[in-house]
Amino acid sequence: MAGIGFELKKLFDRRTLTGQAMAYGYSAVITAGPFALLTSMVLLIQLLFARYGAAGEASQLYTASVIYPFVFSQLLTCGFAMVVTRYLADCLYRGEYENIAASCYGVIFMAQLAGMVAAVLFFWNKPLPLALKLSTYVFFMEMTAVWLQGVYLTALKDYKSIFFSYAGGAAVSILLAWGNFHTALLEPVTGAMLAMCIGTGLIVCCFMVQIVRYFGCPAFSMNFEFLPYFEEHYRLFGVALFYTLSIYMANFIIWSSDWGVVVAGTYLYSPRYDVVTFYAFLSILPTMIMFVVSMELKFYEQYAIYFTYITQKGSFQDIDDARKDLLYTLWTEFKNIMEFQLVFSLIFLAAGGYLLTMGGVFYQDVGIYRLLVLGAFFTAVLQVVYTLLLYLEDQQGALMIAGAFLASNVTLGIVGQWLGADSYGFTFFLSAVLSAGVAVGRLQHFCQRINYYIFCGRPVFLEPTRGIFSRLAAFLYRDRILQHEGRRSE
Repeated sequence: MAGIGFELKKLFDRRTLTGQAMAYGYSAVITAGPFALLTSMVLLIQLLFARYGAAGEASQLYTASVIYPFVFSQLLTCGFAMVVTRYLADCLYRGEYENIAASCYGVIFMAQLAGMVAAVLFFWNKPLPLALKLSTYVFFMEMTAVWLQGVYLTALKDYKSIFFSYAGGAAVSILLAWGNFHTALLEPVTGAMLAMCIGTGLIVCCFMVQIVRYFGCPAFSMNFEFLPYFEEHYRLFGVALFYTLSIYMANFIIWSSDWGVVVAGTYLYSPRYDVVTFYAFLSILPTMIMFVVSMELKFYEQYAIYFTYITQKGSFQDIDDARKDLLYTLWTEFKNIMEFQLVFSLIFLAAGGYLLTMGGVFYQDVGIYRLLVLGAFFTAVLQVVYTLLLYLEDQQGALMIAGAFLASNVTLGIVGQWLGADSYGFTFFLSAVLSAGVAVGRLQHFCQRINYYIFCGRPVFLEPTRGIFSRLAAFLYRDRILQHEGRRSE
């Protein structure tokens, strides 16, 4: 994220109220774009359902038709996104831009192929109108593209275009949904989903134009050059999948409980638990923003200095001084960002319960919300720690943390079903606390032994992978890969 982060930092450096407001606004939309996009569109279109007297079952069906593509597209793409992030970082470091835009097409194709199989199996025998199935499927495919395009957008510096792409797509969806409600041209749910598809499709097209314009797209690019990365960095795939699955695991378990509701014989979800979960996780958006514009930038500067001394034969004293500066910056910024997040979590605890009660949320659910806000805080701690470990190339440690988070969520979630509804929220909170403790412990362990892990914890000779993905890439691009590797070795 550093590419766009440095550009945003220029706005912070203006030290004016306007510059600060613009920087935080752009940061919020760029770092949490899909989340903000979905939230704004869904809430406003739901108001249209109420305004035109189509609330109730129709509104529930629309909400479920949006939630499922959003959640499962994220689960589908998170592993692909993490691996292709590493591929993109290596390409940018080597200054090799010719295959970057093509790889975006390639990874989207792979994810959408897997998503197509999953969607066909899910919708095969469901009693929904064909038009609604198709529009929901298209939205699912578009969200798959948006998540993966986000990896490439972090390297762009045109943050204003990214912002206006999100805003324009959301506005188009809302206006088209309003037009359909006003004219009654289509059935309300199908019309609303079609409006979502058109607006999100516009966003996908705008993003692809920006990516191709920035990186270029030569005629003979290799769309699947990144395939060997799935063997070399398979741990990254596991880290992303385990962490993302952990976030939703408590919801999936509660869906199957007495709190679960089946909508139109198709979608299973829990309105009571899902709503408070959504509002609780809004509380950690400041962590996502501050990590980009503050911690990541300052940490990255020291990180680059440390490894520059190592790779360019700096003296032992230079390396050791850079190591001390790196660790000091890491822990200082980590503390600052957690203190910043704690303030927002406390605000959400104090104000959220009052506002939710005014909105008609049950008192028991407000208690769950408060536990989830605390759990979300520790989830933010865990996310920051595993990201730092990935910066430091401790993929094994990051995988251990994400695996512990998933295992604890599954175990405590099942125990919570046995204990009953009184445990809802607490099991996720406890899982997040335990996993955050493991994460911070691993980071401390790594920092205390950073010289060993950097100098001795890696293989002396890197053996090229020979798995199925490497063989497939060799089959597709044998001559060009050999030429590519020859240029790198020169």
